[in-house]
Amino acid sequence: MLAGMKGAAMIRLRDGAGLWAASSGTGPPVVLLHGGPGLWDYLAPLAALLHGEFTVVRFDQRGCGRSTGSSGPFTIGQAVDDMDQVRSALGFGRWAVAGHSWGAELAVRYAARHPDRVTAVAYIAGVGAGNGFRDAYKAELGLRLGPDRERWAALSAIPAADRTPTEERERCLLQWRTDFSPSSDAGGHALALWETRPPGAVINIAANRELWNDRETEDLLRAAARVTCPVTMIFGSDDPRPWMAADSLLAALPDASRTVLTAAGHAPWAERPTDTRSLIIGALKPTPSAG
Repeated sequence: MLAGMKGAAMIRLRDGAGLWAASSGTGPPVVLLHGGPGLWDYLAPLAALLHGEFTVVRFDQRGCGRSTGSSGPFTIGQAVDDMDQVRSALGFGRWAVAGHSWGAELAVRYAARHPDRVTAVAYIAGVGAGNGFRDAYKAELGLRLGPDRERWAALSAIPAADRTPTEERERCLLQWRTDFSPSSDAGGHALALWETRPPGAVINIAANRELWNDRETEDLLRAAARVTCPVTMIFGSDDPRPWMAADSLLAALPDASRTVLTAAGHAPWAERPTDTRSLIIGALKPTPSAG
């Protein structure tokens, strides 16, 4: 019914949940997967870099942003199946997958589950297998917050359901500022990320907690060994989540490469747009023999 869709629409899933999705651009299909888990789609700026080369699909994951199903439960298997229902609804037999942060892991898990439906993967700023990144990230977060550390901690101590919209905005802007290269531009990049938020959208804490815990159901390294398509890893050297945490995942993937962009953080398309665009096109554009 939605095959060939341009613009935005709600995709109705088999269980009745609805996923907000948008399609733009022309060319072979690529789906962009946002992070979180539990955030909304914030990848319109990345999609805009790719419109001339791809038909770019974005969607709010279950229970996030403009999508329904916020009560859960949330599992990785369900998230993978939701993705595949989006693919089917849009009429694509195969597509390339580009995931950011949590979405990068979801991209690998989808490619492991459906190797015949994925042409290539761009793994952008993922955290690798397990939680080995976490201690270094927490330490770097504290350093980059600097004098704002106490205010951020006070806001974070308020239960999410009890924070006012103003408090939530302030907390996110303080934390997200640290995701970018330490510079005078970091605050502006954090504000631009916040402004992708759909009206009234909140971070789905249940989705975040349940999906993160469900990572333990199947070891990511074991899943990675089943991925048959090429995987291109793209990181920023200034990401507070150390890119080296993905070393074991890089080794486990049968066909993978990694590029680390200097002067870029957790969202490299914001600080190195031209280079990020070139890397993604190189990673995902079908070759004549593969087309």
